[in-house]
Amino acid sequence: MVRKAITLFVGALLITLSNSCGFMSVSRQTQFISATEGTRILISKTEDGPFEEVGSANPKVKLNHFHKKGYFVKQEKEGYVSGTYELARSSTNGLNRLDMALVISAGAVAAIFTPIHFLVGTNPPFGADPKNVSLGQTVALYSTIGVALAGWGIVIPAPRKLYPKKVELPELIKIVTKDTNQLSLSLGKFEMELGKSKVRVEDYTSMKQFKSGRGYDTRDSAVNFEFSEKADLKMEVQRLLREAKYGVDSVDAVLNKTLRIEGYAQSVSFQKAENQLRCELRTAWSVETLDEIQFLYGWKVTSGSEWVKFNEESLDEDEQQGVIRLAMNQALDISLKKFLALDTIQSILSRPVPLPLLDEPELELVTGAVMALSVSDAVKSVVTVVNKKGHGSGCIVTPDGYIITNAHVVEDDTVGIKVILTEDTEQRIPVKLVRMNKALDLALLKLDTTGLMPLKLCADPDIVTGSDVYAIGTPADVSLGQTVTRGIISGKRKFGGHSRIQTDVGISPGNSGGALINPNGLLLGVVTSQLRKGKVDNIGFAIPSPIIEEALKIKLNQ
Repeated sequence: MVRKAITLFVGALLITLSNSCGFMSVSRQTQFISATEGTRILISKTEDGPFEEVGSANPKVKLNHFHKKGYFVKQEKEGYVSGTYELARSSTNGLNRLDMALVISAGAVAAIFTPIHFLVGTNPPFGADPKNVSLGQTVALYSTIGVALAGWGIVIPAPRKLYPKKVELPELIKIVTKDTNQLSLSLGKFEMELGKSKVRVEDYTSMKQFKSGRGYDTRDSAVNFEFSEKADLKMEVQRLLREAKYGVDSVDAVLNKTLRIEGYAQSVSFQKAENQLRCELRTAWSVETLDEIQFLYGWKVTSGSEWVKFNEESLDEDEQQGVIRLAMNQALDISLKKFLALDTIQSILSRPVPLPLLDEPELELVTGAVMALSVSDAVKSVVTVVNKKGHGSGCIVTPDGYIITNAHVVEDDTVGIKVILTEDTEQRIPVKLVRMNKALDLALLKLDTTGLMPLKLCADPDIVTGSDVYAIGTPADVSLGQTVTRGIISGKRKFGGHSRIQTDVGISPGNSGGALINPNGLLLGVVTSQLRKGKVDNIGFAIPSPIIEEALKIKLNQ
């Protein structure tokens, strides 16, 4: 009797272990951790709801691990853009493997020992003498029965995949609105800059295929999407800015109370699946002073809309375009909200407009009628600027000694600045620092003299790439003053949002503050920097002349 009891116990244990280990995992809970404090977390088995609230402070929820289609998790908080995320079974049920191992091992034992049991003729159930039956043989027999009964575990298997123990939810986007003490925003440009890539449409046969990101068909510039390549989104951006109470029309913008915001849509793609559509938009945003002189911050962001109903076959052209616009506007809305919610942007909007010379009066400077008309004339109009730490160059802009140079040439040495006008490097004349715009790397000096040959500033911002130019300055050593090098305009660039002229003219550190002129002696820009990286050489940059007067608050008149 003891043997039978032990045998039955072992058989029952094998049956239980070989089928229930995987089921032990389905009782585990899932914890939702939100990156945004104080959010309400809701879940639903379908995207359209109904959603049931499960808590707020990182709640733990027991999900149905047999539910294969996944859950939809929504985060909500007042003053934030709500977000919905799909949760799939992504964790492997490791105990399923233990079930399989137990079944296989029990079957192996049964397969080996059961034939032995019958061969020795000791089979108590059929009348053999129980005294001749070993415990191992009995266990083997009942193991065989256990493995047979274990078949129900194959019919009703535990889930192979489980919902994860922890789900980290992304941070919600804060919906910011203008505080009474913050600066306003005036929209400059918002344009489509797609380059060679056009609007991209990705057709997915199912949402499952969309989630995998593979196997879709691509329609470049499909007929019903072509209009979006030239979509005018500027009015929508203006509406969103007004909605956030930041927007102000350009005619009402005030220099010391308003900043300029610009945006460029750099890529647009649409995803279509199961009669639904979403838009993904990559946008470059920037903020600068209203006079467009000082760049403050730039940021690129990719944003996506929610899925919207889009039964392409049943909609006419106007209805299709309406849905496409809706998806684009949603993506644009998310993009702008992300940009405005940045800590950097909120900090910029909460400070006074960074106008270095805001309280300075505009200086009217007289250039006279006689100015440099050739390269040889212009050589006499460029000086060497010396301070305690080194030297740079400067451009004479009036006969009575006003000189423009770089702020980094002057640095903080406002007393010991001197200039060299001729080849006599020992003759150094003191000059006075009149004003400085460090943000744009410009400074205005004054030499107490008369009869100098000034340079004429170019007023046309549309310089021609490939045209001949000359750089005049003092490279490397003060003994090389008024050195002329020749090259071409390589292009127009923006660094940190600031406009620059790119040239291949040979430029050295001492050229900073010197002149970049055309063959007629016209000052196209003030040399400011060079690029030396690895094998890259002969790439220099100059501050364009058209912004100099506004940057230093001067007015040059004949």
